[in-house]
Amino acid sequence: MSVLKKESIKDLLSKDYLMQILPGLRDIKLENIKTNGLSGAKIYKITLFSRQDKKSLYLKINNLKEDWLAKVNKDEGRELAIFKDDIYSKLEEFINDIYLGYYIGDNSYAILMNDMSVYKKTNNSEKECLYYLNNLAKFHSKFKEHDITNYKELLNVDEYCNFLTKTKVSEVEEFKENYQKGEIILKDILGENLFNKYDEIKEIDSIFSYYPKTFLHGDYRPDNTLYINQNDIRIIDWANSGCEPCTLDVFWYLMTSVNVKFDKTILLNYYKMNLENYIGYKLTRRTWDTLLKVGILASCKMYLVSLLANSNLEDKYEYLNIYYWIENLKSVLIDL
Repeated sequence: MSVLKKESIKDLLSKDYLMQILPGLRDIKLENIKTNGLSGAKIYKITLFSRQDKKSLYLKINNLKEDWLAKVNKDEGRELAIFKDDIYSKLEEFINDIYLGYYIGDNSYAILMNDMSVYKKTNNSEKECLYYLNNLAKFHSKFKEHDITNYKELLNVDEYCNFLTKTKVSEVEEFKENYQKGEIILKDILGENLFNKYDEIKEIDSIFSYYPKTFLHGDYRPDNTLYINQNDIRIIDWANSGCEPCTLDVFWYLMTSVNVKFDKTILLNYYKMNLENYIGYKLTRRTWDTLLKVGILASCKMYLVSLLANSNLEDKYEYLNIYYWIENLKSVLIDL
């Protein structure tokens, strides 16, 4: 089922269109939903009533000039990239039944979605992490490397890494304080020489001559998924979609969403095994090692200072979690 493109938000909410969604429509209730975070996107819950039934929808409206996140990552409606024919066909199983229609204007866009909030879930076991990683491997396998030449408007690895730079976080006091605190801790742990080497890396792509790329979600975590069952996990919120190494999605998930007690080596190996199964061939050791290095550098550039600022290093498991990221980062820096 394709997602309909409408000429205006008014068309998205027209009675004729909504009657196709709920036949016999008699009344509509619209309510504004408060959301957390810095995005300026507005979310509305729309409840449709017929004589015998009711149905809930969500409308997301994003003003790109008011949305801080959109401004700092140069978003011009990137979330709508998934509705392109050559992308949608590959993603359909991951977005099936979620999206109904959309509109894109000069400085804004809107998306009408089914209410599937009953499927929102946060993974809380190592077994569930394996389900999420299998889902991610299956998603990444859908895009061949030559596909990405068509998606130049999406984020690249350096844009991901520079997303929360000192300049950009200075616009938000909470981010600024976290960044400064985490940076001091990181410099102390790495030592001045390695920290300066790390800090001076501005273009990760220029460091590596080659690594395979795929279509990325860019913010893969349980909050942005719908857990239908262990074999059916659908994905929402594609505003950070890009075309880069699969390990950027993987390490972002491991760093932001996985219990610090879980063994990341086991999880990484499980992802790799499933990815190779889906693509039908084994990655060479050199290729996988390069993907790991790019993923470590990128994920650390994106989130490590925040992780340090918000971790309790006196807690054994949080300390071991930080140790994992720091030791892997050191290893990559020493080899550069």
